[in-house]
Amino acid sequence: MKRLCSAFEVPVKVDSETFIVPDFSMQCEPPAGALINAARSANLLLYPLDGGLVLTSPSDAAPVATLEYGKHIKRYQVVDEFKLRHSDYLVKSYDYLSDEALSGAAKDAGIEFFRPMHVVVDRHGYGLGGCGRRATLERDRRLARAHRLDLEVVAWERSDGQPWAINTNVRVVIPDEGIDGVFLIGERAYRLDSKNGRTTHLQVMHRDAFSGGKR
Repeated sequence: MKRLCSAFEVPVKVDSETFIVPDFSMQCEPPAGALINAARSANLLLYPLDGGLVLTSPSDAAPVATLEYGKHIKRYQVVDEFKLRHSDYLVKSYDYLSDEALSGAAKDAGIEFFRPMHVVVDRHGYGLGGCGRRATLERDRRLARAHRLDLEVVAWERSDGQPWAINTNVRVVIPDEGIDGVFLIGERAYRLDSKNGRTTHLQVMHRDAFSGGKR
């Protein structure tokens, strides 16, 4: 990943231990797609920061704040995108050293009709925990992203004066939706206009999306 970023003079900070992949095949995809796929296979987060990129593990720290609708949250949207989910996740690879075909699978019990997703991983992908783990990661991430929250919160900073940051946990309380739990901030955007003043748009997802990364 560092070699690929250096070719485009993009600084990258690796803030987590991960496997070293000596080489990989770019299957008709742009460099950005290759970076995203590499991060997904290692169950890590990749996001921009200070003019470069950060590769790090999802935070398991305590929530930095509590966001309650009507007090901190101005508007919200519960997003349910079933089109992101599949009934079966089938991952295939090939170990050229042992001349052996590899495969793994995971099911989403919430999809009752047959809608499979086939993933062909890089030939070094089996070194990242096996095809079964890759299938579980794909299922869990898609399940979390299909059921996420879009929040518009007051101001650009938390109550302690620190700006809202990606890869931090927050407790979200929306009584009308029966929501009271800890979510991970996956996306953040600051906004400023004459009507609403300073607001922050946060996209949060369940922390369980990254549970498959435990080795």
